[in-house]
Amino acid sequence: MSEFLLPEGHPAAARERRAVVFGFVIDHPDRAIVVDTGVGRDQPFIDQLYAPFVRDIDGAITAVEIDPRSVVAVINSHLHFDHCGQNPSYYGTKIPVYVQQEEIRAAKEPFYTVAEWADVPADLLRAVRGDEVITEGVRILATPGHTKGHQSVVIEADEGTIVIAAQAVWDIAEFHAEAASLANVDAADLRDAAIASIRRLKAIGPVLAYFSHHRGILRRPARPGADI
Repeated sequence: MSEFLLPEGHPAAARERRAVVFGFVIDHPDRAIVVDTGVGRDQPFIDQLYAPFVRDIDGAITAVEIDPRSVVAVINSHLHFDHCGQNPSYYGTKIPVYVQQEEIRAAKEPFYTVAEWADVPADLLRAVRGDEVITEGVRILATPGHTKGHQSVVIEADEGTIVIAAQAVWDIAEFHAEAASLANVDAADLRDAAIASIRRLKAIGPVLAYFSHHRGILRRPARPGADI
């Protein structure tokens, strides 16, 4: 988990200036899969504007009792600075990084992100076009809304289906209400897509859903007989 200070003009800043941003790690039998890498370090513009608190990704993975050396893939929900900031930890390795093609295109626009964090080396980049199965029980779902190339992750676990919704919403209330808030979707032409993405994720019927910028976790009854 990292934290950063929202600019005063951000629609969510009136409620709380300090925002959290979560990354996730899937403890899969085929080894670990990282979903989002948080905020990076030593970028003067980001440090000045957002005053981030950064937690190193290897330490965060170790803290949940997973060996960072077991990571075999990275999935970026999107390429804004607070979701890809520690991607360079994996550059120079053989670990693939999965990003929607629309997001790769958007990240080349000026002021969209931090280029040195978001520019995945060509030999590692796995451009996703829509939905894609990553490995048994783990798949990417295209969930445009926050950005055109936003994606979420669905995990089929013993206890039921788990969703990493990422920034499909800003907070859990928007997920319940199926709302595209200004805090999360500032492009009017993406609001319908954002609502459709929320509904798509809810239709899966997850027993757990996790969000990038909200501490709350959606919890529903597990499958009968599941041990959780």
